Amino acid sequence: MNDWLLLLPIFTPLLLVALAHRLSGRGWLLLAAATMGATGLLVDEGVSLDLPWLLLGTQLQLDATGRLFMIYGSLIWMLAVLFFPSSPEVGAGPGGGRHAFLLALGGNALLLMAADMLTFYLGFALMSLSAYGLVVGRSQRGRRAARIYLIFTLIGEMALFAALLLIASESGSLRFADLSGQTLPSLAVALLLLGFGIKVALPGLHFWLPPAYGTAPLYGLAVLSGPMMKAGLLGWLRFLPTGISLDPVWGQTLLLLGSLGVALGILLGLLQVQPRAVLAYSSIAKMGLISTLVGLSLSQPTLAPLLLPAVLAIALHHLLVKPMLFLGLGLWQRGVGRSWTLAGLVLLALSLAAAPLTGGGAAKVALDGVLDGRLGGLLLFSGIGTTLLMVRFFWLLRHYSSRPAGEVERGPGAGWLLLLPLAVWGPLQPGGIPLTLHGLGPLAAGLGLALSSMAIHRWCLPHLRRTDLRTFPFAGWTLRRIRLHPSAVTLPTPHWRTPAWLRWRSPKLFSRKDLATTTAPALGWLLLMLTLLGALALTRIFHTAA
Repeated sequence: MNDWLLLLPIFTPLLLVALAHRLSGRGWLLLAAATMGATGLLVDEGVSLDLPWLLLGTQLQLDATGRLFMIYGSLIWMLAVLFFPSSPEVGAGPGGGRHAFLLALGGNALLLMAADMLTFYLGFALMSLSAYGLVVGRSQRGRRAARIYLIFTLIGEMALFAALLLIASESGSLRFADLSGQTLPSLAVALLLLGFGIKVALPGLHFWLPPAYGTAPLYGLAVLSGPMMKAGLLGWLRFLPTGISLDPVWGQTLLLLGSLGVALGILLGLLQVQPRAVLAYSSIAKMGLISTLVGLSLSQPTLAPLLLPAVLAIALHHLLVKPMLFLGLGLWQRGVGRSWTLAGLVLLALSLAAAPLTGGGAAKVALDGVLDGRLGGLLLFSGIGTTLLMVRFFWLLRHYSSRPAGEVERGPGAGWLLLLPLAVWGPLQPGGIPLTLHGLGPLAAGLGLALSSMAIHRWCLPHLRRTDLRTFPFAGWTLRRIRLHPSAVTLPTPHWRTPAWLRWRSPKLFSRKDLATTTAPALGWLLLMLTLLGALALTRIFHTAA
């Protein structure tokens, strides 16, 4: 009878979709999300359920990986419910936020427990396509972001379906258990990297993420950046063979793309002028690091049994921390408890930067113990870059206006505070949080670079009064004039207009007004140093991985 409980987190949200127009409040949404966590806690690990009459034969199974994603993911789904508007008409887009939320929740639960490829694909497609209603809004910008998201999602779904057909025709079975130890066709591997790479936001496949994260409501943003993004990683872990020999080109390709994702997320994130955009590019950088580790496990199959648990710990930590940062930013905007909200955001940022005595630091210690010196340059660049992104996030946070606290509810803030300790110090490691200063170097280096940039901006540049630099080429444009005064520093005016393709990717990437009020002139030198460090890491990556 215990096996039939596996159907509870799938059918509960799907049944509530039919009653969503009659139900009011958020209690029933919270109940639908809580069934996922209850199933992960109550159902024994390894329990399976066969439904041969459904589709081509559906098999559900709760393994260790799926159970962890269900337990921690359900916390984010439940917290996102608290950020729903009290009235369905307030902030609801034409896609129907509550219906889309329930459908995406049911699809996420289905793919986490799927033991065969067709069931996983069905849950993944249901979750991804339903998320259109979590992105679209009443504004033209929101509808445009949702269309971009839908285009990339449809491309990914077609690639995954083609890969499923190739694998099924080659192996003769749809069950993941029958695929273990078998070599996949090269074309199927390429399609899997493409289909799940869109969800993970690999370089070139990431164009949907900045606009979607910039316009999605808070409840949609939380699940998009947490459980739904990690579904792409879970797809790689389910489909791609681990521990057996594979064509080295695929592991090296994922290794290179992941490394480029780290560099892209950090360098472009430092140029953003909105806190949401900084966190969005930080997600690209973090998922790029995770993709690099998956590529390393494919390149070195003997390392996979030790490396994948560390990858899982980093993914679960990011699943908790990044939605909490987005939701904390929303609380700050609303003016809810600005002092303790700021303190919580600082703790989350330190944990994301893998500071010692945090959950992120514990995951990094476990990862360093497995890698044993491999990818050292990339890990150093990632640690410094993440610290700089968090400093940039708080620098921009100063200029954010907020509404009085009396205009908003206190329920979202209370739920955010309850989950804060687990997000900062979780997921719980078997050995606990190590009492060591291991990993302090990248954090200190990042803070040093940030403080140096601020010092140049505050004390050094004002001494260059009435200085004209009429033709100073830097970063692709010509500076017409720099005017420095004792009280303020005026940033240079770009001589060229931002290209259309760059504005499409990030509409406010080089906003003159925002850059003049929020960015220090020394940011250019900071980006130059990071570029050199990233180039050094990329040149050494293949030597250290060998």
